[in-house]
Amino acid sequence: MSATGRNLAGNERRADDFYATPAWCTAAILPHVNPCPRTAIAGRLARVLDPCCGVCPALDVIRDTWDAVRLGIELDEARAATAGVGQGDALGPEPWPMADLVLTNPPYGLALEFVERAAKELPGACRAFLLRLNFLGSQKRAVFHRANPCDVYVLPKRPSFTNGGTDATEYAWFVWGPGRGGRWQILDVAA
Repeated sequence: MSATGRNLAGNERRADDFYATPAWCTAAILPHVNPCPRTAIAGRLARVLDPCCGVCPALDVIRDTWDAVRLGIELDEARAATAGVGQGDALGPEPWPMADLVLTNPPYGLALEFVERAAKELPGACRAFLLRLNFLGSQKRAVFHRANPCDVYVLPKRPSFTNGGTDATEYAWFVWGPGRGGRWQILDVAA
């Protein structure tokens, strides 16, 4: 995702709003959403789903951090084939696979639809979304936020989604799920 929806070389949006998540962004949230202790008690591996996985940068960080089953859905056929994940429309009629954690960076224009779909499909899962901090604003989302409070983990530095400069927006992980809602904190990240 990019606040402007543009790459720094020009003013054109990337196809499907494809902006890969920097690894440090994913690494910063993992200590706050770790499903592994809960699933270890149940005697199984945690299942982590990224329904907007692109080329799987977030799932790659999870692979390097946890012993977990990694699941991905990607809209673009070529990216899905490259990443070795399921190809499809995560907002389409097909149900999502069961997961203990949803961790994703959705296209910002569809962010609320993805958040609502995750709540419908996996209400008992921890659901972490990398979004612009201003996702807290707007009349439409205000009604949603009142009914569905989340925890907000602010990134103290702006990510670059284009391997260049950053855009003019702050970002945070918004986390919904059991025992969540109404807390915020600033994440620790490497300088």
